[in-house]
Amino acid sequence: MPPRRARSLCIALLAAAAACARPEGDSAAASRDSGAPAPSAAAPSDTTPRAVAADTLTGLGTPPGTVDAAAPGAAGADTSDVVPTAAELAELHAEMAMPLAGIRAADLPDTFLESRGDHVHHALDIPAPRGTPVLSATPGRVLKLFTSQAGGLMVYAADSSERFVLMYAHLDAYAPGLRDGQPLARGQPIGVVGTTGNAPPNLPHLHFAIARPGNVARWWTGTPVNPRPLLQAEYQ
Repeated sequence: MPPRRARSLCIALLAAAAACARPEGDSAAASRDSGAPAPSAAAPSDTTPRAVAADTLTGLGTPPGTVDAAAPGAAGADTSDVVPTAAELAELHAEMAMPLAGIRAADLPDTFLESRGDHVHHALDIPAPRGTPVLSATPGRVLKLFTSQAGGLMVYAADSSERFVLMYAHLDAYAPGLRDGQPLARGQPIGVVGTTGNAPPNLPHLHFAIARPGNVARWWTGTPVNPRPLLQAEYQ
């Protein structure tokens, strides 16, 4: 994608972000105005962490004070998240590639710390035409194919070191045959760009996030890591 068009799409995407921070039909604001408790964005199943079902795009970590049903005996905030070391980040940078072909990180605004409604974005938005192949940014494996009201069709994957979780959201479709546990090569197609979840319907893009959990089996947790510096030619 030409840099000028990428920047134009990014500007349009950022302008629409505030209006699309919640899924269409979400009644949280109305509930606050009325004094009634806000409903969850999705009803968790017995095997779905409540924080993920509520809004996977607020960051990969379980909010403080939330009981993590996946941790036996948990009674409060998740304490398993790990702050990545400089050596770990350098290793991740060495094996990482842009998940959309023909785009440079330098041409993308850094959206990591931007506000999205009532939460920090903690991800990189990469605009691209609908149907553009989404490629695995690192070698590794699929941890979970997941669908949420906010993120739509999503892929959670581990890098080859099994330290980091990479999340790809708003996909219109998965690559044929993609499944949980499948090994991934860097550059392997995993889906296509779209607008599922709460993405603006006229601004297809990839929501790309990285986190460092204590264990990648807990794919919904982790310390958020800014993807943009890791996607640049030199990491500092």
